[in-house]
Amino acid sequence: MSKKFIPVVIAFTGLGLFLTFQSKGRNDGDDDPKARHAKILKNVGIMLEEGHFSPKKIDDAFSQSVLKRFTEEMDDEKTVFLKSDVTSFDIYRNAIDDEIHGSPLQSFYTINDIYLKRMNEVSSLPAKFLEKPFDFTSDERVELDPEKTDFPKDLAAREDLWR
Repeated sequence: MSKKFIPVVIAFTGLGLFLTFQSKGRNDGDDDPKARHAKILKNVGIMLEEGHFSPKKIDDAFSQSVLKRFTEEMDDEKTVFLKSDVTSFDIYRNAIDDEIHGSPLQSFYTINDIYLKRMNEVSSLPAKFLEKPFDFTSDERVELDPEKTDFPKDLAAREDLWR
């Protein structure tokens, strides 16, 4: 480590300790998880824009890439969300950067609620299919590469995909 970075490290360490001990014992109404999540998101945004070794500009393009990656990572095999769900997330395409900069946090909670609802729906499907014997006489194919498939268009298509 270069000697010119030592004062910077010491300054950040001192600032971190100061902020840690200053807020200790103080109740800012952070009992609300949504307020805490919004504060954390805002701090992460500041770190990405100002404190990151490769600063990121948090704008609409950033929002679009975050939304795309978030939905891909939550349902990477495209077996949980429906096409209509993913389409409904488009209202947040340009809103995530605003949420990072202080707008009310809605996208995460909306997407998470839909995800939990869909996970509850699909969690019973394997047991349903195991109740009946398998039919090995039909000639069927399944595409396992999610890059070549799209999200199911409705509940019936998703159920058939799971089957």
